[in-house]
Amino acid sequence: MQSDGKQKDFQVSESPLPYGQDLDRWLSERVALAPRQPGCYLWKDETGEVLYVGKAVRLRDRLRNYLNPDDPRRIVLMQRVRDLEWITTETATEALILEDTLIKKFSPRYNVRLKDDKRYPFLCVSLSEPYPRIFLTRRAREDGNRYFGPYTDVKSARQIIDLIHRTFPIRKVRQTLPLKRPRRPCMNFHIKRCLAPCQGNVPTEEYDKIVQEILLFLEGRQELLEERVQRRMDEYSERMEFEKAALYRDLLLSLRSFTERQNVLRPGTADEDAVAVCLSGDESERDHAQAVVLEFRSGRMIARKSYALQAASGLPETEALGSFLREYYLNSKQPPPRIVIPSDFEGRKELEDLLKERTGSAIRFVVPKGEARSLVELAAKNADLLLRERVLGLRHQDRSKGLKEIARMLGLGAPPASMECYDISHFGGKETVASGVRFEDGLPRPAAYRHYIIRSVDGIDDPASMQEVIARRLQRLSNEGRPYPDLIVIDGGHTQLSAAREAAEALGASHVPMVGLAKQREEIYLPDNPVPLTPDKDSAGMRILRQMRDEAHRFAITHQRKRRNQAALKHSVESIPDIGAVRKRALLKHFKDKKIEEASFEDLIAVPGIGEELAERIVRHFAATSEGRNANG
Repeated sequence: MQSDGKQKDFQVSESPLPYGQDLDRWLSERVALAPRQPGCYLWKDETGEVLYVGKAVRLRDRLRNYLNPDDPRRIVLMQRVRDLEWITTETATEALILEDTLIKKFSPRYNVRLKDDKRYPFLCVSLSEPYPRIFLTRRAREDGNRYFGPYTDVKSARQIIDLIHRTFPIRKVRQTLPLKRPRRPCMNFHIKRCLAPCQGNVPTEEYDKIVQEILLFLEGRQELLEERVQRRMDEYSERMEFEKAALYRDLLLSLRSFTERQNVLRPGTADEDAVAVCLSGDESERDHAQAVVLEFRSGRMIARKSYALQAASGLPETEALGSFLREYYLNSKQPPPRIVIPSDFEGRKELEDLLKERTGSAIRFVVPKGEARSLVELAAKNADLLLRERVLGLRHQDRSKGLKEIARMLGLGAPPASMECYDISHFGGKETVASGVRFEDGLPRPAAYRHYIIRSVDGIDDPASMQEVIARRLQRLSNEGRPYPDLIVIDGGHTQLSAAREAAEALGASHVPMVGLAKQREEIYLPDNPVPLTPDKDSAGMRILRQMRDEAHRFAITHQRKRRNQAALKHSVESIPDIGAVRKRALLKHFKDKKIEEASFEDLIAVPGIGEELAERIVRHFAATSEGRNANG
């Protein structure tokens, strides 16, 4: 790393792994040795893999915050940490550069990173050549060329190149110019899309004017570009060089046509970017994040760029924003002088200083107030919509993959479009109920959920209860002429599965695929095979099966608890003396599964048919009952 032309010396800590030592004590001792100066720190796991890279103005102070973490992300990180290393630098700005380098080198899982950032292309104008051309590249280098981007997809970048070639007469063919022996021009020259410098008779000064206009176009300075082209056209007309004037006339018409097609937004006249980052709120998908950059040049929005981010669970939005800004603008060749952001972030001043050093002009990150926040809010809205779209796409891909995995794992002929799962619930052998949930295309369909009250079984007998509910379900489908599900999942092991299979065989439905899913070890039981399958419990297919099993269990428990509460309520209402059947039904309907014993006088008189005298009598009845229980207790 170079600064002021001199090689900087970094001090790297030596950090032996604390095998056989108390980890907390070792970390405390290790952190106490850290210096109070700028640098970067690397948290590692027991294999030496870098989990997280951070920077600090004072290393020791920052590292102490990790010893007793209070936010979920750091808690999860520190549960995996087994090693620590730090590298000191002379300044906080050098620490920022080093952090960016280390993150690119190690790609730590707990740092914010652009997902697959190598896929984002740049447009390169090869100024290092006498007759520059424009082409697509995936790596921006320090080679004297101008790079624009990165663009979020190849298609849009190629469209821009095609527009430039249709508008500006710049060469397409890759060759080293000038040639030793001039050659005949290709078709691009004859259709007026190239000046044909390969002929050897195009002055570099004339060609450079076209290149400078392309740079203005890529910078989004259409108004300035149109003014220059208009002036050149007039100059050539006055000199009676009508062929060149016609060239600039056509160029001017193309530019005006392009400008009219643009979606114009004029919040001001400044060159600026508006940046926002949105994190997924779904607990199971918190590693998804989206960043959006809206580019405004001369008050006109010329581009919206979006980037998928990798972000650890529980990451604060300000940290995600700061990490993205660092990575994005350190790789940007010409950032605008003003970048509006939703909130401040750590390391802002260091990043501004570094960008000024690299670009030679002041770059400011601004948190706008009042109406000026509209740009940031627009970027945030775009980020939120794009994140929702991406998460939905990922969910769909995950479901499709999961259903194919289930079919392959269970030997089904095709991915199961309809699946049902059944569970049994009881309270000490009483109030036994069953639940059936239905998933279609890997998604729950609550309208098709069903509750069952077990009728033929007394006491605790889950296999017999499962046999009854499967028999009732298959019999009803058969009677109504509806198709059987593509797969039935039984919450339980081999015994419950065998009982369900017996019910299916008795009804002539032995062809319906059935499996058992045990809770304890997440094992899958197949018919006629006592040895269960033990697939990866985190695979896409197992996540769908587990979601079905958990949903059936929740639905059964909820129903069983509701019935138990209703039974207790009915018992309580029946114990009230001198009350008729009509008023009992009114109390049961009003309180449902609530505790009538805790009802106040006001609660009771709100029940239709319950007057003040009866309400007072009910309150006194339950108060006496409660005192009697306390006395006996």
